[in-house]
Parts: sequence; structure tokens; C-alpha cells
Amino acid sequence: MHYLVYVSSARHLMDEEELLAILETSRSSNTNDYITGMLLYKDGSFMQVLEGEESTIERTYARIAKDRRHEGLILLRKGKTEKRYFPGWSMGFRSVNAEDLKNIPGFQNIKDGRFTDPAIVDNPHIAMTALKAFND
Repeated sequence: MHYLVYVSSARHLMDEEELLAILETSRSSNTNDYITGMLLYKDGSFMQVLEGEESTIERTYARIAKDRRHEGLILLRKGKTEKRYFPGWSMGFRSVNAEDLKNIPGFQNIKDGRFTDPAIVDNPHIAMTALKAFND
């Protein structure tokens, strides 16, 4: 089992209808490809984890990278995992607010650029901690 986590910025603030369209497409594709994961959205920023077979999540990530609805894709982490953290979720989704984010240990604001700090990128648990916090 493999995973990858990335962040990106929407080209414009998305409304509920646009987010639901992304979610519907993601769930359909991910179900067919046996991918699970979680997508967070806040004020134009995305964070997503994908779990599945390595070649499948790499192919999915390449497709996501070409999606013109967002830009500034940063791959935070990828690697092996012993289990799925989002089993049964073809794509969990949450539009989060500032209060939600403040309550996540180790959370860093996507907009402030600190996700590129080696201390953040080299810690495999920071991004997963943020995403798993919404799996409860």
C-alpha cells in the first residue's frame, strides 16, 4: 500500500457547486481504481491524501497535476504504509474553517509557505496528522 500527500491553490475561490463536482468525479474515479483518501479545502487551498497501489496513485497524481482548476501543486510526502488510513472512503471531503485548523497538532498554514520548510517536509506525520484529524 502506498500514499501521497499534496497541497495546491485553486485558481479562484470555489463555490459549493464546484467542490461537489470535483468530489463526484473523484469518488467515481477512485472507486474504479481502488483509491481511498481525503480532500480538504479552505479559502482556495487544497490538501489531499491518496492511498492505493503505487502506479495507480502516481497516475492519478499526474492527472490531478494537469487539472487547470488549481496551480502550485506541491508534493509533500509519498511512501509506503502498512494500512489505509481512510478505508472505505473513495474520497472523504471537508471544507474546513480556521477553528478546525487551529485544533490540529502541528498544523501549518498552506498560504504562509512553511510547507516547503525541510523540517515540515521531512516529517511524514505532519500532513497525515492534519488529514487524519478529519477522519473521526
